[in-house]
Amino acid sequence: MKQPSIHIPVQISAAEFRAFALFDTFRHKQQWRRPAVFLLIMGVSAALCYSRYPQEGALLLGTILLVLGLALPLTWYLLYEHSLHVQAKKMGLLQGPRRAYTLIFQDDGIQISADQGKTFTPLGWDAVTGVYRRAGITYLYAGDHAYLLPHAQIREGSAAFEAMLGRCLPPEKLHETKV
Repeated sequence: MKQPSIHIPVQISAAEFRAFALFDTFRHKQQWRRPAVFLLIMGVSAALCYSRYPQEGALLLGTILLVLGLALPLTWYLLYEHSLHVQAKKMGLLQGPRRAYTLIFQDDGIQISADQGKTFTPLGWDAVTGVYRRAGITYLYAGDHAYLLPHAQIREGSAAFEAMLGRCLPPEKLHETKV
């Protein structure tokens, strides 16, 4: 028996876009590691300089290393936040939620439309690399694309959507995240 399709016309708000971007950068891609390693290296170097205190210039060099170790990762994060704001502004999300795309989920695959349902592009379930369910939203990764699927916008309800994901995807592709 063929299961009914699930139709999701997605509207994205600036807050949902920011939450996704933070999740994608820091949890999914784990890009927090490089700034953390840099901070650790600079902190250890500063501690070594401070341990050589009576030596001339050790205090100054340790302080410079510590300030750089803190300032550069902080600057990176602030520039990242600024780029999110600029991108949300370019996408028109600061004026309110914006219609982004429509997805139709069926047992044989997913249909994606970026032009409000005029044309659809098929996507097979095997192309889905991961699904991350969070409170109120699901992130579906397919290749180099990610689709934000707010649960409130699922016409058939989030329970039917989760049941279809469970039927069509192997368990190792389904992830439940806390925050």
